[in-house]
Amino acid sequence: MKRPLLFFCGYIAALLLGAVQGAAQTASSEFSPEALRVTPGDAIHIYIYENLFPSEKGKFVGNYHDKEFIVDGLGQISLGPLGRVQIAGLKAEEIAQVLQEKFKPFAKDPFIIVIPLIRLELKGGFNQPGLYRFNPNISFWEVIKGVGGLHSLSSYEDMFILRNGQALYRGFGDAFYRGQSLYELGLQSGDEIVAPRVNRLSFDTIIRYMQFAMSLFTFYFVLINYNKNDNTNAL
Repeated sequence: MKRPLLFFCGYIAALLLGAVQGAAQTASSEFSPEALRVTPGDAIHIYIYENLFPSEKGKFVGNYHDKEFIVDGLGQISLGPLGRVQIAGLKAEEIAQVLQEKFKPFAKDPFIIVIPLIRLELKGGFNQPGLYRFNPNISFWEVIKGVGGLHSLSSYEDMFILRNGQALYRGFGDAFYRGQSLYELGLQSGDEIVAPRVNRLSFDTIIRYMQFAMSLFTFYFVLINYNKNDNTNAL
């Protein structure tokens, strides 16, 4: 009876392991920067090169080199006199192709690099909580550095992602020390990173509790001695 049971347990374990690995591979491909599609509220950072050199500041296209553009609620970015461009739902490579066509009349063989910036909200025990846009390739260490670190009452191990009201736990402590990127953590645009404040007792607080307890014990013994003396005098 033991062998069939062991075989069955091993079979179930293999199925679970395969499911976990498959989910990890799916998540990895889903959250890779190459597969990221821009959504309203996100932003993109643009670099424009002519003949493999950065566009000069004096030229018209130089006004758009190394600049950030916010995607509005309609999924468009504004290029000033060049009008608005619809980019929501596109990948970085596809946006670059659209912009190359837009800038061709003003630059010779323009080569454009587009870096999407996802929206994240940092809440709780961060020194500078708030709304931010980050390059998904950036390391989690850089994110923490950019927001001034954590309060002393918060820890990386307690942090979690809040997505559509659902708490998702990741290895933020390991990601911080290893310098993992945001996409490796599976972060999506619109996610909230929550660092709850942990109620840890400080040394001073412990001393106060001990002093209070000693005061109670002292009062208790004084009261007992007083009752004993009172009873002795009565006899």
